[in-house]
Amino acid sequence: MWQLRSAILLALFLHLPSHARGQADDKKPSPAALHFFESKVRPLLAENCFKCHGPQKHKGNLRLDSRAAMLTGGDEGPAIVPGDPGKSLLIKAVLYDDNDLKMPPSKKLSPDQLAVLSDWIKMGAPWPEADKSSPAPARKGEMQVTDKDRQHWSFQPVKRPTLPKVKNEAWVANPIDAFILAKLEGKGLEPNGPAPRQELVRRLYYDLTGLPPSPAQVEFFLADASPDAYEKLVDRLLASPHFGEKWGRHWLDLVRFAETNSYEYDNPKPHAWRYRDYVIRALNEDKPYDRFIREQLAGDEMPNPSAAAIIATGYYRLGVWDEMPSDRELSRYDGLDDIVATTSQVFLGLTVDCARCHDHKIDPIPQKDYYRLLAFFHNIHPYRNGGPLVEVDLSKTSSGKILALNQQRNLQAKLAMYHLEIREAQQQAAAKQEEIPDEGDVLGEERYKQYQALKDELATFQHRPVLLWAVLLLTVALLWARAMPDEMGCLSLSSRLGPGTAVLVGVVLCLILVQDSPPPQRVPALGVTENGGIPPDTFVHLRGNYQVSGPLVKPGFLQVLTTQEPSIPPVPPYAKTTGRRTVLAEWIASPENQLTARVMVNRLWQYHFGHGIVRSASDFGFQGTRPTHPELLDWLAAEFVARDWSMKAMHRLMLNSNTYKMSSKGNTRALAQDPTNDLFWRFDMRRLTAEEIRDSILAVSGNLNLKMFGPSVYPDMPKELLAGQSDPGKGWERSLELEQNRRSIYIHVKRSLLHPLLETFDLAEADRPTAVRFATTQPTQALTMLNSDFLGRQAKVFAQRLRTEAGSDVNRQVSLAWRLATGRPPGEDELRRCGALIDALRARDGLSAEAALETFCLMVLNLNEFVYLD
Repeated sequence: MWQLRSAILLALFLHLPSHARGQADDKKPSPAALHFFESKVRPLLAENCFKCHGPQKHKGNLRLDSRAAMLTGGDEGPAIVPGDPGKSLLIKAVLYDDNDLKMPPSKKLSPDQLAVLSDWIKMGAPWPEADKSSPAPARKGEMQVTDKDRQHWSFQPVKRPTLPKVKNEAWVANPIDAFILAKLEGKGLEPNGPAPRQELVRRLYYDLTGLPPSPAQVEFFLADASPDAYEKLVDRLLASPHFGEKWGRHWLDLVRFAETNSYEYDNPKPHAWRYRDYVIRALNEDKPYDRFIREQLAGDEMPNPSAAAIIATGYYRLGVWDEMPSDRELSRYDGLDDIVATTSQVFLGLTVDCARCHDHKIDPIPQKDYYRLLAFFHNIHPYRNGGPLVEVDLSKTSSGKILALNQQRNLQAKLAMYHLEIREAQQQAAAKQEEIPDEGDVLGEERYKQYQALKDELATFQHRPVLLWAVLLLTVALLWARAMPDEMGCLSLSSRLGPGTAVLVGVVLCLILVQDSPPPQRVPALGVTENGGIPPDTFVHLRGNYQVSGPLVKPGFLQVLTTQEPSIPPVPPYAKTTGRRTVLAEWIASPENQLTARVMVNRLWQYHFGHGIVRSASDFGFQGTRPTHPELLDWLAAEFVARDWSMKAMHRLMLNSNTYKMSSKGNTRALAQDPTNDLFWRFDMRRLTAEEIRDSILAVSGNLNLKMFGPSVYPDMPKELLAGQSDPGKGWERSLELEQNRRSIYIHVKRSLLHPLLETFDLAEADRPTAVRFATTQPTQALTMLNSDFLGRQAKVFAQRLRTEAGSDVNRQVSLAWRLATGRPPGEDELRRCGALIDALRARDGLSAEAALETFCLMVLNLNEFVYLD
């Protein structure tokens, strides 16, 4: 089948006139063509061709790492004929048309990969101007990082550029707009007009909190006629506790957050949820990004580390872990590779892990640099059930009291849910005049044990400090009462009040003292530990094989970014850690690091505007896409550092720009010239994320539980999914319904059993860093939204809310449903059609008024306008 498809494709190409086949060689490629090359073609060539025809090796004198080399060709002649796939030797080779020329020899490319190469050549084989003229010199022996390598745009120091001059100065609200407008004017384009305020308020609420605005919140904003109404809304939402929940999910995508180990057993990582809560709190309090980096990489090595700093090092323990590896030492190095890969991609935007087995095929990263970076982590204690548990003392932190009180409230809330379940069961029995069941019969043996454990924990939490203080003061009071002689006269409290009263006074004082003083708490957390102060030697592993040691290496930074060697202070042999991770963290978090600020502001831009200034958000190397607005990226990076690494300051800057406030509507001329919106001439429409969809369903139905923090929850899981496990149901508990209705960020992340609704709508992969989520469109999404038990239950709750808040009038019910789901009132035609639908469901299908309203509610939750954001 694929041969037929390819033959048809080539035949079509050959019969196209030359001007239709592709761009002439002397014309500058369009942005869309370059994006196609960078996202599709270059990765395909790197993965399948560069091993034999790349910068280090070129069989048959053929190199495929530059356009010039392809045009020159090798022993068989030119590899490509731009615009003509049928005459291109490369296409003949990958189609296996020539018995003597089959590339790659180990495996034929897929039909989709063949189509990519054919389409690219048909376009005229577009290649970025910077590297299409001549191939880079072949590297022989050990890779040497050169000054030419360091000339790559992302390896240059960040320099604050001057603001560009623009014609339409009135459009510029802040420097961001100047950079965007200058590019548009240079291309003869204009920015879109502003989005309607009704769209803006919904856009802001979702972008900053991940939740829909209520009708009252929309009306409040629309009614605010003050000139700074928009800016005030931005500030309110940045201060919302739900900001950390929304933006914490972005960070969890990057650091491959999950609460289980993967592989066959997929057992839990104890207390991994504390890391999730740390991230939410850090973002809410606007922890400076450089501090955020230092705490995660080396929080345990800080002087007098806080509980937050210890919990932050759970970053190291989030990856996959094989509990029963066939080769334990290999498994250990796989774990270290996961840390190197995650650290380099997340903080530096580089794929350093590609150099584990050999010098990097694309970027100037020698294999030696990979192991120099690994040496910073080499002393980390090996995983044990995902990592050792470390104790943190919450009372030592400024937020210790809040954390302690939150723990108490969480315990009380959980007990209240058990009490509610027990009371309802007992009331139902009483109504039926049946024997009243006791607590154990209602809950069952296992859950009754959990219930009793919660009661014991709360009692210990509440009473232990009181008793300790009471005993202490009681003892002092008794001794004081007995020791005081009567000669003291009026100064002797014991003689005036007696010993018993003195004891009573002591107890009262004790209660007053401890009322507002939460006890010191030492709680377990998943964190990092090291094997003392003497690190193991680190060797280069030849071809990545740990059994074949190459040269000894010391910890070192990437040579392409600095020639500076790390200075690691000596530590005594009995020290708990080597201090190496602190040195690495300081280098990454330094204002002089070329990549750290650039990478992070690009991520913030991507999440607000739909795509990054650099689309390959975790790859700023040679294979990554070049920035569409390099001056803007550098200005943002410099501003980030100047504003003390405040992430909220950068959010505020981006959101208050006219660039962000633009409409998402199309424009014929701009769409023809810039279909992928690289120039940001409009706001990118987007579908809600998986978590936003689920949370919005709960919010609109009036069923969302906004409780924050604490152990993860377990929503009901379809029996069919549980049956597919090797041990059906293992590791998936059942939370009470009130807990199940919490925000999606608090759902337990089990690598082998992801929540089906979230997975259907493109939940991030948990095994490796996810820089950009896909937004697919597939049949299972519609089936899930129409037929799942979850949607059916929420539609019923939604209908009940409408009856309660809008009464029995159908038009009022429809209007309220529309405003809750879309943020706007329905138009007259929409109101009429929805009323007609409800009438038809009753008259034609025989549904009751309640059932017809529930069906209507299910329809509203399936509106495109509900799941898409303008």
